[in-house]
Amino acid sequence: MSASLLRPAREVRPPFRSKSRNTAIVYRAPSNGGPRVAGPPRGFRTRVVASRSLTPSTRAIELEKPQAFTFRPTQFTFLQLKTEEGMDARPMSLATSPTRPHLEYAVRISDSPYKRAFAGLRPGDEVAVFGPIGDFVLHETRPAVLLAGGIGITPLKGMAEYAADKALPIPIRLVHSNRSEDEIVYRLELDTLEKQNPRFRVLYTLTRNDDKGWQGRTGRIGQELLSEAGRDLSDPIYYVTGTPSMVVGTLQLLRDLNIRDSNIEIEAFRGYE
Repeated sequence: MSASLLRPAREVRPPFRSKSRNTAIVYRAPSNGGPRVAGPPRGFRTRVVASRSLTPSTRAIELEKPQAFTFRPTQFTFLQLKTEEGMDARPMSLATSPTRPHLEYAVRISDSPYKRAFAGLRPGDEVAVFGPIGDFVLHETRPAVLLAGGIGITPLKGMAEYAADKALPIPIRLVHSNRSEDEIVYRLELDTLEKQNPRFRVLYTLTRNDDKGWQGRTGRIGQELLSEAGRDLSDPIYYVTGTPSMVVGTLQLLRDLNIRDSNIEIEAFRGYE
């Protein structure tokens, strides 16, 4: 991208005019209230350092981390790209821990102008980041059960990285639901974290059992799997991310298990159904 397409970092303005219908929006359990933003998020201009395919239908990029940019594990930002229809910005969860050297984002690819622009990014291209925003963040002193559907894994991966890098003394269980084995997003990274952090455990489940060689769990996240994930944990917090339908369904399952809303944090990704 041409440098002229983006203003210097101190002059970048929040993208309030985005008409995106494909966004990541924070939903909180009713008793918790909603996220509060004190003012317009700061804008930073930065460059792509890496772009790679994660699965046949998902792609990730890494960005240079601006020196003045700090965030908690793990908030979201607006990511502004140049598309064939002009500049466009979408709320995107950060897919990495603040302890890591780069910012990372991942999406499920589609034929939308924004997704095509994301998939076409290459090292050296310029983008703008606005944020950080939101309070969907890891509680560092409470056991955690992370529940993700598909590409919803992005903020939870960042939480798991943070816990490992900081050697947090809390047990963390991750339940990761995907359609098929080849669509398990960030599987290598999660398996590596499981080896790095003895307090971290991953439970995979596949919703479409077409993989003859798959010997693991199958089916959607249900009460049995939720009970297994929370077993022997003392007063854990449940973090739920995925499509709105997955989040709403999982929230109801947790309530059916008598999990209090005050112990549930949820974030839904619109546009990935």
